[in-house]
Amino acid sequence: MSNQLTAKTATINSMRIALKLVANTQTAKNLRANRTALSGEHLFNHMFVAIKPCSLAQAIGESAIDLEIDVSSLDSAENNASTGNDSSTAVQQSSSFSDYFAQAIAHIEQQQTVLLSHPALPFRLLMMPAIVAAKHRCHPHAYLTGLGESETRQTAINLALTQAKRAHITPYQVDVSHLHRYSDKFAELLLLIGNMAMRSLPNQQVDTKTNTCPATPKYWFTQVHQSRVASFNFIENNLQHAAVFVQGTELAQASSMLDENRLFFPIAAKTLADMVQALMQLSLELKALHPHQDPSPCDSANPLKSSKTLALMLKTISEFDQTRALSAVIMASSLATAIVEIQAMLAKIHATTDSASTTTTEIDYKTPAGSCLSVNQHQALGLNGVCFVYPGVGTVYPHMLAQLPRYFPALFAQLEREGDLKAMLQADSIYAEHTKISDMSLDKLAIAGAGASYILTKVLSEYFGIKPQFAMGYSMGEAAMWASLNVWKNPYNLIKTTQHDPIFISDITGELNCVRQAWQLTHGEDIVWNSFVVRAAPSEINALLDDYPRVYLAIKQGDTCVIAGCEQSCKALLSHMGKRGIAANRVTAMHTKPAMLIHDKVHAFYQQPLREQALLDTLPSQIKFISAASKSPVLLNSDAIAKSIADTFCQPLDFTALVNHARTLGASLFVEIGADRQTSTLIDKIARNAKPSNAHVKSNPTFTAIAANAKGDDQTALLKCIAQLISHKVPLSLNYVTDSLSHLLAATHALETRQQNVAAQLTPQLQGEQS
Repeated sequence: MSNQLTAKTATINSMRIALKLVANTQTAKNLRANRTALSGEHLFNHMFVAIKPCSLAQAIGESAIDLEIDVSSLDSAENNASTGNDSSTAVQQSSSFSDYFAQAIAHIEQQQTVLLSHPALPFRLLMMPAIVAAKHRCHPHAYLTGLGESETRQTAINLALTQAKRAHITPYQVDVSHLHRYSDKFAELLLLIGNMAMRSLPNQQVDTKTNTCPATPKYWFTQVHQSRVASFNFIENNLQHAAVFVQGTELAQASSMLDENRLFFPIAAKTLADMVQALMQLSLELKALHPHQDPSPCDSANPLKSSKTLALMLKTISEFDQTRALSAVIMASSLATAIVEIQAMLAKIHATTDSASTTTTEIDYKTPAGSCLSVNQHQALGLNGVCFVYPGVGTVYPHMLAQLPRYFPALFAQLEREGDLKAMLQADSIYAEHTKISDMSLDKLAIAGAGASYILTKVLSEYFGIKPQFAMGYSMGEAAMWASLNVWKNPYNLIKTTQHDPIFISDITGELNCVRQAWQLTHGEDIVWNSFVVRAAPSEINALLDDYPRVYLAIKQGDTCVIAGCEQSCKALLSHMGKRGIAANRVTAMHTKPAMLIHDKVHAFYQQPLREQALLDTLPSQIKFISAASKSPVLLNSDAIAKSIADTFCQPLDFTALVNHARTLGASLFVEIGADRQTSTLIDKIARNAKPSNAHVKSNPTFTAIAANAKGDDQTALLKCIAQLISHKVPLSLNYVTDSLSHLLAATHALETRQQNVAAQLTPQLQGEQS
């Protein structure tokens, strides 16, 4: 770095420089030379919404020393570079990036605050001693903790890490060595600090052809209890420079799950006639909004222009009255499609009421876009019959839940504080560039699946206030149930033990030691194990099992069964039946007779300490925990829970019986809490063939399933789930949605104002050029 900077960097050995992004409401008087920076502003659109306004930072910034770049120098540098003039190097040096760092550090050494800014960029960088930030209780987005310069990049990074006292860390590298202009380097620095606040990986490039950014920023996972550390690398004066930044204590604002491209209008009414009127009124309000072309989600050249749409959505949600008898939701991707969704729902209501021969009307209506309406002649399914269902092993998929950190950043920060989030989601496997779930071992699949269930439980219960009356699990989902619903005291402890216990490494998978023992095989004899899903009645399979002693009927689930065992024997049995089976190609002996040999080991493994009694005392009246291995709800003590899991784990699973048993206890709305929709599909099939079996079920014959997640779009799947819960009258809170939508509306107003100011200053210049 420059000599000026080198003399000052020693102060960082005993202090940290706190960095805070502050919205830049100023515009340059001469923007003609800065069109490159302006055209790159689309990089900042999502960040502009994500960074929370901070009155403390604004107040501190008012007295800060403003080190704004001299625009005329930048003009000269750009013009000289474009004409090939050798004097451009001298101009660059006079306004180099390192010089501005040096000036800032010189002031900060005197306990002053500094603002680094460029008029064409939407943020300014407030820099201050960390002690000043702490004194004002101003949470920084990042800290500058080390600087280094050398002839080689790695040496510069090592020097900076040593100064930051993080020599043992391998930082994430942001290399801007190819950039020469101050404004471009400064823009990349702002983006890095913004990414630290949003906990998303930097260097996610915009597609220059479509002018869009990645739909889902990649979450920046770290090792357990480790802060994010990045090295910002650049070249000046023929030297390599490195600046080390560490994440701050300030999190980015949660992104709104709703925007102009994701419309959500809940509507309440006392009667169907009132619902028709409310839908027609909403249609009129949507038609009254000025038509506009929907922008792409990350296109800042066309930002969220119509705050009227956001304001109408916020007003509709805020005024939604859950106490009324009927609830509907209109979901759509634009104003035009929202109007079409309303028309379709009105047509459904009219068709149903016109064809009804009695006063009783039942409607179970939902569209692919997510709009839904439920009218039940009995008690609404969601009032007292919500059952959380936890899926088993094998439901995880590449990049599952990847969108959720944007919408629930505080939750992911909480999970990082509590334990190893990266291990809980098996991030190295799930979020790898070319993930193959088929290559994941049983223990990793179990951990990742339980992790997904844990996170989705937190989302529904803590952010939407949904309280189930029942809970149950499919296979190993029963263990995920206890971990997710705050019964076990230390659920994170199971991550490491699952990865190292023989149960999940060699007993029921891998070498299949329990099968070897049951079949009396030597260690030299191979086992080719597989399982198959077959559409057949259990009685058909049971009639043949004596002839195929190495085949087991593992699971009964609606109109299909799962057989497992020796692959050759399974295929022979299927051929004997004249049936085709779908191979799972997964080695697991759960729910087979050999698994009973390790029942005691499984029982001991899951005998986990429970949470404080004061918390547990609130659960029995609220949640009935249902097990596939018991006719009665499971008692809340460590041994009873462990026995229930071991019984379910080792015995054949009758999922159909489990669902029907839950119904007899009062469950009617089954909400799948896990990756994808494994059990929802099965429960819907069971519902289609269900027959009332007792007085309670006869009075409430309808039941259905809802999935909280699905492959492809976490955001849409979760919104569809919430919409259906609303339509079934599940008591819940939409405050989290309105809070984030309010922030988006305010940020949209601010962004529109800034763009109007920029356009107003550019227009005379462009007119002058044309003349």
